[in-house]
Amino acid sequence: MRKLIGILSIVAVTAWALAQTSGAGLLESHSKALKDAQSISANYTVQVLGEGSQPYKVDLSKPNMARIDKPNELVVADGKTITVYDKKQNSFYKMPQTADDLGRQFADDDTKIWAGFFDSKALSKVVSSKSMGQIDRNGVKLDVLKLSLDSQNRSLTTLYLGDDKLARQAQLETNGAGKTFTVIVNVKGLTVGSKIDDKTFAFSAPDDAREIPLSELNSAKWYTNLDEAKAVAAKSGRKIFVDFMASWCGPCKMLAAACFGTEDFKKLSKYMVFLQVDVDEQQGVAQQYQIEAMPTQMVLDKDGNVLGKTVGYGGPKAFFDFVNQYAN
Repeated sequence: MRKLIGILSIVAVTAWALAQTSGAGLLESHSKALKDAQSISANYTVQVLGEGSQPYKVDLSKPNMARIDKPNELVVADGKTITVYDKKQNSFYKMPQTADDLGRQFADDDTKIWAGFFDSKALSKVVSSKSMGQIDRNGVKLDVLKLSLDSQNRSLTTLYLGDDKLARQAQLETNGAGKTFTVIVNVKGLTVGSKIDDKTFAFSAPDDAREIPLSELNSAKWYTNLDEAKAVAAKSGRKIFVDFMASWCGPCKMLAAACFGTEDFKKLSKYMVFLQVDVDEQQGVAQQYQIEAMPTQMVLDKDGNVLGKTVGYGGPKAFFDFVNQYAN
């Protein structure tokens, strides 16, 4: 009996040690820290490698309130309504708040490290995790956790966790087409569990700001379903612009960051319905259009027939030279 107990103890200790090495235990602790926190306020910077850093601030409060202050945009969720303010255009729009819409505010690299605060399943797509030990940053010990979001290690996130298992730094890498797109997040100040004034989550429109009605906003919305995009194109007499992309594709992110948020692109909604297809999630559509590399951009007619196609990303000028041919 003692021998059996001894063997079971060794097995248990070995399993625990393997979990720590694999990172499963650390990942679970990180997920739990986000899930259990009732509020988070953080000041941090985001830097695309090779460019300057930009300041960000988030205030998050359970169950469903958030304020995300970005360099060019402010997002406020008060539990019933999400308001998005474009600082450059001095315009804003409002939409009814849903859990999915709130979750989408944390889908990009600049806010992704906070996604587990509202969504306990946000880290469920992690394919593998590995504990990389500890490092000392300015006298502070940080646990290093490396996460892979796909089996081919094309999308990697390295988290540097404090004693509370929340991120103090992060490095997000996307590899594809021979290029690496790297985003570095550096948390300057973090407060957890303190009461946040409800006024923080009340949007106050700046002077002369223009509210964009949903009807106008929807004309430039992105669709993710081909049949729905075709139906809208047929009804509105427009063509379809398709962005075939993947979450691990660095050039895809470069294209989106440099082009899709610009006024020049938004103006194309007069002529085109915007459709985005994740080739991993919609393999049937990708095969239908014989997609072999990302990003691939196409312009289709209302029936889905290809009018034009370009592969890769060669900068904003090359992109707009292609797409503007069909802006009529």
